[in-house]
Amino acid sequence: MMASRINLDNQTAVVLHHFPYKNNSLIVHFFLPAQGKVSAIARGVRQSKKNEMSQMQPFQELQVSLQGKGELLYLKGVDSVSRVWKLKGKALYCAYYLNELLLRLLPAHTDCRDIFYLYAETLALIIQAPPADACLPDNKTTVTSGKKSTKSPGLEIPLRYFELKLLEFLGYGLNFAVDVDTGETVQADKRYYFDINAGPSLKQHRHGLAVLSPLRGQTLLNLSRFKFDDEQTLQESKQLLKYALSSHLGPKPLKSRKMFRQLYG
Repeated sequence: MMASRINLDNQTAVVLHHFPYKNNSLIVHFFLPAQGKVSAIARGVRQSKKNEMSQMQPFQELQVSLQGKGELLYLKGVDSVSRVWKLKGKALYCAYYLNELLLRLLPAHTDCRDIFYLYAETLALIIQAPPADACLPDNKTTVTSGKKSTKSPGLEIPLRYFELKLLEFLGYGLNFAVDVDTGETVQADKRYYFDINAGPSLKQHRHGLAVLSPLRGQTLLNLSRFKFDDEQTLQESKQLLKYALSSHLGPKPLKSRKMFRQLYG
């Protein structure tokens, strides 16, 4: 059965990634709100004199037209650049991390509007985030080991929120609030082992993909409410969400994580 022809005219899109194709073209992985991940050949853009190559860079919201059959379409044209996210330093490498997650996890040709709006919102937040060593205003504090801290969480909160919501929108939501053994609500003052496939337990089970270090009940309750208002929640949620994402990303390491560690430790 022949694949039907696809025509996508004047579609909002962002570039997740591109790589060279043949002598002067690119294969571009776009993210379209109503289509999810869409890959297309951008013919001749590497030798174009019309500034087309600059339009194929990440962190720009474009209006594009695509056509073709099957999984690999052709870029007919870029109608306009409607928004640019100006990123630098750590924020830039965090944004590359978002793109790599989406590149690996987004379904193709599937409505992903919720994820697109989450992505755009997160880019805006990491641009606005103060440095991690900056001081918060006097009326805002985080709590560390029972002591108040006025240090900003920087980029951590928008990244953890993005990871958590991305898993939910993709249908991989986690049980944080209910003990899998008893069916009772997690207690804030206890520590729990966490099985990615099941949820929290006071006992260390030996099956499934588990976060090995026990986590605070308070952290799990905060995650169930999408709250990241203390430093220990941020630290433990980073470990937990890394494990959760790895179960869907597979064994291939993320290049953006490696680049970030090389540059910033």
